[in-house]
Parts: sequence; C-alpha cells; structure tokens
Amino acid sequence: MKKEKAEKSMRDLFYDNADLVSQSFRTMQDAVVAYCQNKMEIAHEKAKETIAIEKTQDRSRDEIVKRIFSKETMVFSRPDRLKLVESMDSLCDETEIVVRKLLQHNPIAPVEISSGLEDMANNIGKIGSKLQGLIKAVLEDFSKGDEFINQITDIRRDVRDRHWALLEKNYALKPEIYDFIYFKDMIKAIAKVADKAEEFSDGIHGLLCKYAL
Repeated sequence: MKKEKAEKSMRDLFYDNADLVSQSFRTMQDAVVAYCQNKMEIAHEKAKETIAIEKTQDRSRDEIVKRIFSKETMVFSRPDRLKLVESMDSLCDETEIVVRKLLQHNPIAPVEISSGLEDMANNIGKIGSKLQGLIKAVLEDFSKGDEFINQITDIRRDVRDRHWALLEKNYALKPEIYDFIYFKDMIKAIAKVADKAEEFSDGIHGLLCKYAL
C-alpha cells in the first residue's frame, strides 16, 4: 500500500512562502532589467513568470491561513502568524504591479532613465534575498533578524535616493507625455516595492521585540 505524503509543518510552509517572495522579487528584477536593455521578449516572459509566482504564493498563503486555525502550535500567536503571511502576500502583490506595467506599454527609455531603473531593479533583487533570509531567521533564531533588517533598510534607502534622482531626470529630459507618465509610474512602482519591504521588516522587528526573551 502506498504511504501518504507527510504533511508539511507550519514552519516549512512559511519557508516555502519566503522562497516564493524572493523568487517574485528576482523575476521582477529580471523583467525590468530586460526592459531596460530593450529585450522585450525576455521582459514579457519574466513579467508573466512573476505573475505566475504571485498566484502560487496566493495558494501557499491560503494553505498557511487554513493551518493557522488548526491546533498546530508555533511560537507566534495566531493573529501574528496571520499578519505575517498576509504581509508576505502584499510583497508579491507589489512585484506583480510592476510587471503588469511592463505588459502594458514599452517605450524605449533614454539611457539616463534605463540605467537608473536597472540599478533600482537590481537592488530589489537584493532586498528579495534579504527578505528570504529574514523570514527564515525569525522562525529559527531571533538573534539573526536584526542584521537582515538593517541590510533591508540600507538597500531601501539607496532605492529611494535613486527614485528621487530619476524623477528629476524624467522632468529634465521632457519625453513625450505618455512616455513621461510611464517612466514616472514605473519609477514609483519599483520604489514602492522597496518601501513595502522595509515596512515588512519593521513589522518583523516588532515581532522580535514582542517574543524575544
């Protein structure tokens, strides 16, 4: 008789969700970088991949929510577990918003804009990796959390600085109105991914303070 597959622990489900968050940040990065390099086919492919990851992450979230209200125990309270997984879901939602824009309109960006967008996107990829480490650290060893939180804050600050510099360049270059709006919206959307990541890490910091002995 075939044995039933063992059910994953709550911790492993959170690990899987953290992996999906990191993947969505990385594929969003790849999509934007490909767009900046005028590789539209790859940009669209990676955009669609990001959207698919977001849908998978939604299903992962639903499974975690279902398990939260079971009898399974975990160091965090049920409300805090729910808040954690919903916050992880919102991170993937922001990456989806960025790539949805790539599927709508693809003006060729001036080099001053494309290079800045590429730098911002590469930083988003770095943040995704740090978020993955942070989520796993908070489930394993609270003492490792602060290091990831500080790194996310530093990278987010760099993204925000580039965001303001790029907005200034967009005004200075005076592209066609539809292109101007597109570049402005893309710059802001990428910056918002970083903002959401810092907001998430601030929430994790609150959990560390709440549950650390």
